[in-house]
Amino acid sequence: MQTFTLDESQLSQEYGIGIGRWEDHPKKQPLPFDAMWCRVPAHSESAPDEHPEVELAVVVGGTAVFCVDGAEVTAGPGTAVLLSPGERHVIKAAEEPVRILSVYWLPSAAGSGEAG
Repeated sequence: MQTFTLDESQLSQEYGIGIGRWEDHPKKQPLPFDAMWCRVPAHSESAPDEHPEVELAVVVGGTAVFCVDGAEVTAGPGTAVLLSPGERHVIKAAEEPVRILSVYWLPSAAGSGEAG
C-alpha cells in the first residue's frame, strides 16, 4: 500500500493555481496514469488549459465551476468531470477554495476509436 496526501505547503504554482504532481513522489510501481492535486483559491480561477490527455477531475473539497468550451457546470465534493482531449477548460472557485484530484492519461489508439 502507498498513500498520496494533499499537502498544500508543497504545491507549486502552475496555470494560476496550486499543483502537486504525483510524478514528484517515488512509487513502488509505475502507474498507468498521471495524477495531481489541484487547489484553486477562493474567488479565483485557473488559467485556460487544453491538452491531448483525457482528464478525470474529481472535486474533493469546495464547489468548482468548470467552464468547458463555453459551457459551465457546477460540481461539488464527490463530483467527477471527464474532459476529452482538446477541450479548453477553466476551473473557478467562489467563496471557498476548491480542491481537485486530477487523473489524466493519453488515450490509446484502441480506446480512442482511431485506427492504429
